[in-house]
Amino acid sequence: MKKKIKLVLLGLSGVALLLFLALIVHIALVKPPENATIQISRIDFDQPFDVQKAAEITRQIESIPGVKKGVLVKKNVVVYFHDNRVADSKKVFDELMKKGNYKAKRFIISADLSQKQVCPVINQNSFYFKLSKIVHKYINPN
Repeated sequence: MKKKIKLVLLGLSGVALLLFLALIVHIALVKPPENATIQISRIDFDQPFDVQKAAEITRQIESIPGVKKGVLVKKNVVVYFHDNRVADSKKVFDELMKKGNYKAKRFIISADLSQKQVCPVINQNSFYFKLSKIVHKYINPN
């Protein structure tokens, strides 16, 4: 009986070690993009849209240079991706306001969130974040 328990524990330890090594290799191979230029922005409107108005706003935003396809319009919020080398969120907002008489405002994040070096939803105290930092530190010591 003791021999079977030891064998099962040894097997589970081996599987855990292999999974941990796979995690380390995955972290080591995944590198952040060096020149990330695609940014996500949001515009808040004062009233919800009907289907026709949502389609019109989508066409108008996508016609602005630098804005990527895939504009998301939900209720009274428009979320879009843009190349920040071509157009920033203020330029896109201003262009959209020229194309229609809208009551809207740009969504601007708070100063403390804009100073973060990582995505605001990532918990910098989590085990995985700290493990990733350690792995990247040893792989890329510069």
